[in-house]
Amino acid sequence: MDNKNLILAFALSMGVLLGWNWIFPPQPPASQQAKQTTESSTSDKVSSTISQVQQEQTSDSTQPQSQVISTEKIKTFGNDVLELTVNAKGWVTDAVLLDYQVSLDNPENIKPLTSGDFHEAYINSGVVGQKLVEPFKLVSLVEQGQKTIASFEGKLGDGYIWQRTYTLEQGSYLVHVVDRLKGGAGLKLYRQVVEKNPLSESISTYNEHIGPVGYFDGKLFEVGYDELDESGAKKLAALGGWTGMMTRYFISAIYGEDQDESYRYYYRGDGRAYQAGMINDGVVDQGDMVFTNNIYIGPKSVPILEKLGVGLERSVDFGWFTVIAEPMHQIMLWMNQYVSNFGVIIILMVIALKIILFMPTQSSYRSMAAMRKLHPEMMRLKDRYGDDRAKMGQEVMALYKKHKVNPLGGCLPILMQMPIFFALYKVLLISIELRQAPFYGWIQDLSAQDPYFVLPILMGISMYIQMRLNPQPTDPIQAKVMQFLPIMMTVLFLFFPAGLVLYWVVNNILSIIQQRMVMKSMNVD
Repeated sequence: MDNKNLILAFALSMGVLLGWNWIFPPQPPASQQAKQTTESSTSDKVSSTISQVQQEQTSDSTQPQSQVISTEKIKTFGNDVLELTVNAKGWVTDAVLLDYQVSLDNPENIKPLTSGDFHEAYINSGVVGQKLVEPFKLVSLVEQGQKTIASFEGKLGDGYIWQRTYTLEQGSYLVHVVDRLKGGAGLKLYRQVVEKNPLSESISTYNEHIGPVGYFDGKLFEVGYDELDESGAKKLAALGGWTGMMTRYFISAIYGEDQDESYRYYYRGDGRAYQAGMINDGVVDQGDMVFTNNIYIGPKSVPILEKLGVGLERSVDFGWFTVIAEPMHQIMLWMNQYVSNFGVIIILMVIALKIILFMPTQSSYRSMAAMRKLHPEMMRLKDRYGDDRAKMGQEVMALYKKHKVNPLGGCLPILMQMPIFFALYKVLLISIELRQAPFYGWIQDLSAQDPYFVLPILMGISMYIQMRLNPQPTDPIQAKVMQFLPIMMTVLFLFFPAGLVLYWVVNNILSIIQQRMVMKSMNVD
């Protein structure tokens, strides 16, 4: 009876962790009713334009059969953190993040956009109702102070000249794009992030959204690959906002320069290729149509994204425990200004939390010590009443009442820690700042599992010691479960991020010290 609740707390906590997707299905970013209202109010207007876009994107029939525009890459340019490649169709076919590598063992730079492989991702655009008949050519590439400016020019079927200028500033992942259609008043431009053949491991990533995403009317809009496979397309109109494709740590997003303007967004998929796009009506300038957009290709770093002022930081979604995880993440980033080691920061956070929760846990440990002190009397009750479990239960509760002992008190430290545990797990899982963040010695990446399983083993040992300090069960079945619990938890923690296991090890050690001091003060062996 005394340890049944403790075992149940562990079982439920681990069950939640392992069966997260079943217990907590992904939250819809907006209510179905709101989405239906948005879609129905703009359905006719969006559908007519989207249908034109869909027709133009059918294979490579966007070009006259007698002349197919080459996909040859014509220019690579960039700044100190981002490198882009543009092809003759005007697509941004490749993007390289110069400050991020694939892994600690693979120094190759991260490529959010890539072409020529089975899995492709790129950003393309087109003019609704028009076809590109003369490929884009580089007009100029200049350096102006801290800016890189690349200008291209192509020609549409009705003779319109299509001019495009990319501007990048040093140290920035933001690409400012201006499209001008000479004499093309009334034409519309679509721009989209395209992904072909998403990697299977990306689709099944545990407890996080990967793929098409957007932010409209103050709400995060996450679209699954499977949703698009079933529906074929989703569309909506919104004031401002952004759309794109994201992975755990990186995002390629597009948004309009004027966030007070209404844009039409769409998502399409057919099991092979997926698009997250927007349609821009542009503005008329002396008979020309001018479209001003921004493209962000870079890390999902909250401090960087917040500076853009369009809600891109919402792509860092901490899920159900946002209320804990988000402040925790902010505190960790603030502490990192003074302590340049996230492992040390995790240890300091454990100590701070222990101080904050000192009084509740102190009361719990007193309750557990009192139950341990009553253990001889409980064993006598067991010998006396034998298999009469009902009578045994009554007598045990009477004993608890007599000595003012709360049998549920021992569960409190664990239950209080679980929300923090899950929140830290989420922070470690999706925070770009903790990606490949080293601790000391063999721990070179706190977001990955301990390569030598030292921390999980230490966690198991510390948990075993803590179990020995707790009141021992009178039920032999419960006693056996308690013996195997540290082993089970060690196996489970083998695959957790090292930072999370570090948190639990330090927490256990501090708990053991506190619990032992309480037992000593109450003369409990």
